[in-house]
Amino acid sequence: MSSGIHRKRLACVECTRRKVKCDKILPCRNCARKGTPCTRPRERASPNPSVIERLQSRVNQLESALKEATETASRPSIPRPQVQLNSNSFSPAESVPIEASPRTPPTSTPTVHTIHTEAENTPNEVEDAATILEFLAWGRRKDPIYHDEIAKRNNIDHSPGDIPAEDDWDDIRTQRISAGSFSQALLPTKAKVYQLVDYHCTCLLWYHGAFHAKTFMQELNEFYEKGDGRVDGSCVNLQWVSLLFAVLTGSMASAPSSMAQSWGFRGRERNSLSKRWLKASIACLHEADYMACHSIYSVEAIATLTISAHMLGHSNGFSVLLASGVRIAQGLGLHQLGEESDARATDVVGREVGRRIWCQLCIQDWFSIPFTESYLIHRLGFNTKKPQNCNNDICSLPEDHPTVTSYSRLFYEIAALMPDLQDDVTSCNTLYTKYEEVLKYDRRLRTLATQHLPYYLQNVHLDPAWPCYVPWARRSLAISSAHKVIMIHRKFLSLSFVNPMFEFTRKTCVAASRTIIKEQKEATRDGGPMLWIHQAFSVTASVSHESIYQYQVDNLR
Repeated sequence: MSSGIHRKRLACVECTRRKVKCDKILPCRNCARKGTPCTRPRERASPNPSVIERLQSRVNQLESALKEATETASRPSIPRPQVQLNSNSFSPAESVPIEASPRTPPTSTPTVHTIHTEAENTPNEVEDAATILEFLAWGRRKDPIYHDEIAKRNNIDHSPGDIPAEDDWDDIRTQRISAGSFSQALLPTKAKVYQLVDYHCTCLLWYHGAFHAKTFMQELNEFYEKGDGRVDGSCVNLQWVSLLFAVLTGSMASAPSSMAQSWGFRGRERNSLSKRWLKASIACLHEADYMACHSIYSVEAIATLTISAHMLGHSNGFSVLLASGVRIAQGLGLHQLGEESDARATDVVGREVGRRIWCQLCIQDWFSIPFTESYLIHRLGFNTKKPQNCNNDICSLPEDHPTVTSYSRLFYEIAALMPDLQDDVTSCNTLYTKYEEVLKYDRRLRTLATQHLPYYLQNVHLDPAWPCYVPWARRSLAISSAHKVIMIHRKFLSLSFVNPMFEFTRKTCVAASRTIIKEQKEATRDGGPMLWIHQAFSVTASVSHESIYQYQVDNLR
């Protein structure tokens, strides 16, 4: 119905989901008898469906599709792969034991549902539910069918994309005002710029390492001393200005509210400036013709935007921007920074910065594989090594010493598993052999995320001499590693509900989901930056955990 009048819904959420009659008493008789939580749905504030409502609609569709697939498919009779896995969780601060290995027979025989033996017979939306929902939450396109349906129901002529910008950029274009002039109006005072930049270099740069802090600070000083802080000045490189706004956006979007208020930015202005600074960064790139005039600044800006673009609702646009950043980096030769030589070692800082940027581009590209089913950077197509374990002075330090590049160095190794997993699973022809590959990469990820950690990322007491970001890096590692576990197992998550052969996937994803949810809750209390993964990966964890919980409830009925 298209009218703006909405009747108050009295049936509880659980009865509505199960499509059974509710007595509309809180708690209702059905929920009281089954011992399940009984809640009423929230009333909509307006007739237009919100993002949450659209996501809930997609959840309901996926649940229906999963139920239909499990009721009409046939179950294979194939032996389980004989494997023994390390049962550690992926949090350095917590060990969540897995209750049984793939060898352990089920203690009880649940209701038997059967499945098709061919992977292609399993509906994609059921098979890959977690990644579809995660991308729906962030506005990305995973399955065209769902996006086309959303577009149709909301009377728009294209698939949903990024969150519309609530600013005047469209008017600026029609009035032919330059991006530099408009960006000048968005630039805060010099003191506030330095506060934001200092916060990024101190509290955020460890996460992406996409620029050299010392060099950037020198350039910022020149911007104010020689260029009078004028973005629209003739001597200012707009691609560098893009990097500046990328840095400012990251700080504003990630800093705790108390920190933003200490800088003088309150709620509404903070949200508005975060989005407009991101748009300013991208607009400066386009006005500088960054796709034709290649510069290290544009690649630094794109890699730095990783930390804010997803949180601000620009995942779609950023995925395209990231692809262009990869091509520009290749045009600059950042993929060919191999062994040092006397002839090429004159710019030590420049080569090291190039390695840091290339490392971040690889990480972002490879971690997108679960959603795109493809990748741009092939490991045989470059010889650039990981950046050194060093800070601003480009002096290599022992592996156990925390530096601004330490986290990226470790995460590069974890990300590198993803293209190999994609190739190996794709080359298999049966569920059995595909699952063997999944278990193999599960073991490899466990080894990286639990046994080969630098000392400061292990579950040891914090050294006061360590940088402030060490506890945040530990939490980020726990969340991201657990998320990658779910991504590795994602193709078998729905099958694990109905076939005991894949029960290890179910148990593993439960442990990973609990780790993500626990660490995300802690992240809101420790005073550190709110990274985009805290919100994004909680979607995957919640979907996986709720699906498994519902499976257990259904089998106890």
